[in-house]
Amino acid sequence: MKCIFYEKKPGIIAERIIRLMQPSPGENKIEFYHTIKTLSQRLSRPIDGQAIMILIAADRVDLLEIVLMHKLLFDIRVIVILPDSEEESVRIGYKLKPCFLTYASANLDEVKKVLGKLLKLSESGQSISGECYYDKNE
Repeated sequence: MKCIFYEKKPGIIAERIIRLMQPSPGENKIEFYHTIKTLSQRLSRPIDGQAIMILIAADRVDLLEIVLMHKLLFDIRVIVILPDSEEESVRIGYKLKPCFLTYASANLDEVKKVLGKLLKLSESGQSISGECYYDKNE
């Protein structure tokens, strides 16, 4: 399983999420991208196996740039972390058809739960495509 992170400002939120995932990333490959150009180049190549994309938008402009490449996210589970909770940001974020959407100021434990569930499904050999398997009651 690949966990692909996009975060314009390296290490601010992505590193916190990875620390929360410990020790589960184990055999999972983690990739980091800090520009839309390098992320687009990566997504233009085949991804062997399943992947989860964690998109962390730095601001509204960054979010709009991410949305422009939404067609490259086909068949990849997407988690979107918005820069704010403003209605316009949420509307833009949902254009990415995320499995889970939250805000940079929110508790990242929810992201950990979603990632954990998707990784667990992947490890058991189940496909993670289709509906999101996250249940807030777990």
